[in-house]
Amino acid sequence: MRKIYLIIFSIILTSLPLLSLAEGLVPCGGKGEHPCQLCDFFVLFKNIIDFLLLKIVPPLAVLMLAIGGFMYIFAYFSPGEALSGGGKGGPALLSQAKKTLTAVVYGLIIIFAAWIIVNTFFQIIGVEEWTNLKTWWQIKSCP
Repeated sequence: MRKIYLIIFSIILTSLPLLSLAEGLVPCGGKGEHPCQLCDFFVLFKNIIDFLLLKIVPPLAVLMLAIGGFMYIFAYFSPGEALSGGGKGGPALLSQAKKTLTAVVYGLIIIFAAWIIVNTFFQIIGVEEWTNLKTWWQIKSCP
């Protein structure tokens, strides 16, 4: 089982530089860009949150759901030892698959519920009134 995780980790680690999804996170200071100001820090923070929530979390969740699904399917076909803990294939692998699937679902619920809680908090305290932003998560650029 550790070999599978090692292979998956190696594939992810070697493919990350090829994707280069993080380009453009820093909104200032580059060639042809304006010098950095204080408000660029908030734009950077927003870009990092968008990057994590929209480009990193969904593919990782899909990958982990697929791994859990394959483990669930293989639990019915593997009579031998499948886990390093010494458990036999079926019940131990099925238990591990269920733990993986529930961890992914709970993780997604926690991540997106936290965003909803922060959004609700900002609406309650009235961020729109004292910042002139209609929505706090749509900071596009500095003036």
